[in-house]
Amino acid sequence: MEFEKTKKILTVVLAISIIIIIAGIIVVAKQGFRFDLHYQGGKRIEVELGQDVQKQEIEEISKEVLGENVQVQIVEVYKQEVSILAPDITEEQRNAIVTKINEKYGLELSAEESEIIVVPNTRFRDIIRPYIIPLIITTVIILVYIGFRFIKKTSAEILLETIGAITVGQALLFSIIAVTRIPIGVWTLPLVLIVYVLSTVFCTARLETYINLQKEKEQSNEQA
Repeated sequence: MEFEKTKKILTVVLAISIIIIIAGIIVVAKQGFRFDLHYQGGKRIEVELGQDVQKQEIEEISKEVLGENVQVQIVEVYKQEVSILAPDITEEQRNAIVTKINEKYGLELSAEESEIIVVPNTRFRDIIRPYIIPLIITTVIILVYIGFRFIKKTSAEILLETIGAITVGQALLFSIIAVTRIPIGVWTLPLVLIVYVLSTVFCTARLETYINLQKEKEQSNEQA
């Protein structure tokens, strides 16, 4: 009875997962993934102040002029130069930022010295490229381990289900990211790798449980 209940729950979860994956494929085909400003590109200015500055203060000035979608980084170790990135920066906006910085820090910086630099967007394949080889190596190691550890003790059906569960888990994660329009940023792919490892551990534990149940069943039959 408990087995049938669990099987029904897994069937429902699988059906929902397939629907989300299909929706994710449609969204990616039509709109692609959404990227955060780090990968989206835009325009950047670098302002050399010649004195220590606080990142938060420059962020407040930048957001006041450019809006919320802005990234500020301290360029130099001595915190005397800042980089401001936004989807778009006009000359008027650059001048306004430099003027406000001058007013806040009592400086006389020239806006013309802060060139507006066009930052190209990063292609998705360039983002994932550093992770492809480690992911392939990890996958091969896992499959070899599963093969030697379980191939003689479990059915091919269970083994294929395990590999399928790992694949579906990754496809589901990317589909959720696409459908919800969560921007892909510097932490997205490490998160994907963590989910991959967790799903692999879960599936391996499931195989172990299956084998233990088979052993208990065999022992019960022998005793009977």
